[in-house]
Amino acid sequence: MQFGEMLRQARSAKGLTQEELGAGVYSTHYISLLERGQRQPTSEMVRHFAIRLGMDAQTLNWWVEPPATDDHPALATAMFAANYARDMQDDALAASEAEYAASIAFEQRNAAPWWDMSMLQAQSLIALRRLEEAETVLLRMENSSLMVATPELRSVVQGRLSTIARNTGRLLEALDLARQSVESAAQLSEQSPARLQAAFILIAALSVKGDLDEAWDVARTLSVCEGTPSVPSLLVARGAWAVGNVAFRRGEVEFGRQQHALAAKLLHPQADLGAWAEFHKASATFKLQAGVVDDSVRESLSNAEQGFRLVGTPGLRLELTIAKAHLAVLTADLDTAGDLLDGIQGQRDLLDFESTTELEACLGQYHAARKSVEQAAHHLSEAARLYSEAGADEKARELMDQVRALSD
Repeated sequence: MQFGEMLRQARSAKGLTQEELGAGVYSTHYISLLERGQRQPTSEMVRHFAIRLGMDAQTLNWWVEPPATDDHPALATAMFAANYARDMQDDALAASEAEYAASIAFEQRNAAPWWDMSMLQAQSLIALRRLEEAETVLLRMENSSLMVATPELRSVVQGRLSTIARNTGRLLEALDLARQSVESAAQLSEQSPARLQAAFILIAALSVKGDLDEAWDVARTLSVCEGTPSVPSLLVARGAWAVGNVAFRRGEVEFGRQQHALAAKLLHPQADLGAWAEFHKASATFKLQAGVVDDSVRESLSNAEQGFRLVGTPGLRLELTIAKAHLAVLTADLDTAGDLLDGIQGQRDLLDFESTTELEACLGQYHAARKSVEQAAHHLSEAARLYSEAGADEKARELMDQVRALSD
C-alpha cells in the first residue's frame, strides 16, 4: 500500500481533518497531494505526521517510496510546482513543495537545484514567520556536503541567518553573522548583489542594536546611486531604503526623506508588489519614529494597505496596524489609537522582536498621552527590558530615560 493511502487511513482512524494533520505547517492542499500519491514526504514531514498521529516515525518511514536517484523528470516537476506556488504568493505551499523538490535533488546529489529549492523553502518559511524552521533549513544548507563553498553562497546563507537572529531578538548573534556575511562577500566586486545585500543586512543589524554611527559609516561606503549601470534599480532602491532607515534613526530627517523618495521612485508594484508594500510600511514606520507626520506618511500607509490586501502576511498587516496606531497617537486621535492597539494585543505572537518593541513603545506613548503614567512606564520599561536582554544596551537606556522623564 502506498504512503498516501496509509496516511489517509491513519488520519481517519485518529479522527483528524487534513487541516488538523497539517497543523499550520502543511496546507490542506499539500496533505491532499500526499494522500493521493502525487507527492512523497521528506524526513521532516514524516516526523511531523508521526507526532500528529501519535505514531512511531519509523513506522511511517516504512510506507515511504524513496525517489529514484535518476528520476530527473520528477525533480523538474517538483521544482515547477514549488516555483509556481511562489509566483502565486502561496508561501505555505511553496515551502512544502520546495522541501519536497530539495529532497529529490539531494537524493540525486544535484547541487544547483538542491540549493535553489532549499533557499526557496527557507525564504518561504521566513515570510510565514516560521523562523525556527527556516533557521534549521539554512544551518543544514551551511553544513551540507552539497554546499558549494563559494563566497557568494556563504554570504547569502549567513545573511539570512543574521536576519532570523535579528527578528528573534538575538542582536549580538545577528551582528556577528552579518559581519561574517560581509566578510564572505568581501572578495566580490563592490557592486555585486551579494556584497550589497550583505551590507544592507549589516546596516539593519547595527541599527536595531542602536549602533547608529557604525551603521552610518557602513552606509556611506555603499557604491550605489541612481543610474549606476551595473546595479539593478531594485538594488539601488533597497540601498536607498536601508540608508534612509539609518538617517531617520539618527534624526537626519531631510536626508532620510531624500533616500526614501529615491526608493519610492524605483520600486514599482507591477515589478514586485511585496517589496513595494513592505517599503511603504517601513517608510511610514521610520518617519513616525522620527516624529514626522505628513502626507507622505499617510500615502505610504495607504500604499502598504493596498499591497498587503493582495500579498501581505498576517504579521506584516499587524505591523502596519502598529504604524497606523502610532500615527493616531502623534495626531492626538487617541480613541482611534486605543481601538487599533486593543486589536493587536491578542495577536502579539505574530510579531518579530523589532515589532514587539515598537508596539511596547507605542503603548507607552499612548498611555502617556492619556496621562496614565503608571501604564506608560510599564510599557516603556518592557521595551527597555527586551532591548537589554537582546544586547542593545544603548536603546534600553534611551527608553529608561523616557520612563524617568514621565515622573518629572
